[in-house]
Amino acid sequence: MDETSLRADLEETLRAEPPIGKLVGNSLRAGRKFRRRRLAGVAAVSAVAAAVVIAVPALLSGAGTPEPAAVSVRPATARTAYVGVGADTVVPVSLATRAVGAPMTVPLGANLWVGKTSAAVTPDGRTVYELGFTAIGGATVTPINTATKRAGKTIRLPNVDPEDIAVDPNGKTAYVSFYGGVFPINIATNTVGKQIRIPDDCFNMAFTPDGKTLYVLNPSAFPAPGPRSNRAPAVTPILTATNTELAPIRLRATKGGPFDIAVTPDGKTAYVLDGGGSQAYANLVIPIDLAAGRALAPIRIKASGVVGGVVVSPHGGTAYVLSSRAITPINTATNKAGPAINLPKSAGYADNFRLAPNGKTIYVITPRGVIPVRTASRTVLPMIGMPDLNPRGFEITPDSRTVYVTTGTGLLPISTASNRAGKPINLGGLAGFPSVIAFAR
Repeated sequence: MDETSLRADLEETLRAEPPIGKLVGNSLRAGRKFRRRRLAGVAAVSAVAAAVVIAVPALLSGAGTPEPAAVSVRPATARTAYVGVGADTVVPVSLATRAVGAPMTVPLGANLWVGKTSAAVTPDGRTVYELGFTAIGGATVTPINTATKRAGKTIRLPNVDPEDIAVDPNGKTAYVSFYGGVFPINIATNTVGKQIRIPDDCFNMAFTPDGKTLYVLNPSAFPAPGPRSNRAPAVTPILTATNTELAPIRLRATKGGPFDIAVTPDGKTAYVLDGGGSQAYANLVIPIDLAAGRALAPIRIKASGVVGGVVVSPHGGTAYVLSSRAITPINTATNKAGPAINLPKSAGYADNFRLAPNGKTIYVITPRGVIPVRTASRTVLPMIGMPDLNPRGFEITPDSRTVYVTTGTGLLPISTASNRAGKPINLGGLAGFPSVIAFAR
């Protein structure tokens, strides 16, 4: 059974039940974490035993998001899509010619981490960092030189259970979050700096646009012991100039555990998504005044369904929250949720979504296809069907012209001008379930 089906079954089970708070959120979060490690581990073992690549399907964002791998910082232009197609392989695909390049294999013992942000790109597009883990315990970060299309020496982080990877907007440092803190990696030398200790589980991360502060989400599903443990959900700021953590910002009201965070383009507000269950009003968005360092009154999400992520529009006026069958817009000036944009039931439960970099269209992925939603008019356009192609993950090019969907056979391009699918790009037999897309030069 795939993740979408599991989500659907869970929602149907919970629909008639009273909300059970943190149990649901923690179970979903723990399930996502366990499932991606289990699947990636199975893929790695199978690849060694059978001498073939077993690919791993993409997971929920935040989910993270999504979804979605999401690239932390996208370069202004992109010529190549880097697609993770298994436990240890990345394939470059030319966006202009559709040509599939030679596959790159990460070193023996490293397994690609399949999740929302399992890849990050430097702002100049010169390096793609692929997050992974080892069977014996520990994180790996493999740099890929986009000029030579070759994988460099893997950076190893022993005894670390990785969650997220992000590159700061200034292109100086990559950060890997894990249970117990964050490790900085110097991009110029690809060396690991001193651990930034945060005595809690560290999930998704988000930068202010100027790159001066990194905000780390601490769901505290399983808090670490000790007097400094947050023990309650929080967001921890890190000053990137010195890589020092500040006092955590406590999240006063939560339903089931925060798992996604987005920062407005002006750097004044962060929005934390808290998922408590599938019923109406069972999920929250918690705004944070970043200047004051305090959480504001939570925004209740009326739409029912398991939430999948939160994004902020490029102009900063609206935050969007994905639920199983709806998108809820939030006015960032008033922190009021607007009427939900309902998605067609025929599409199945929404799994993930992306906002085009130009802010004009939201694309929602479901088991049966991709649904475009115009943000200005809040109009839901006809679903772009993909029968028999098994859509998994997806990303939008930095120029907002094309959506690339990973399917059971490779990549499917969708023109954002016509919202029509083009000819699939076959990955030469490598793809069983390609999962992660990162755009670079």
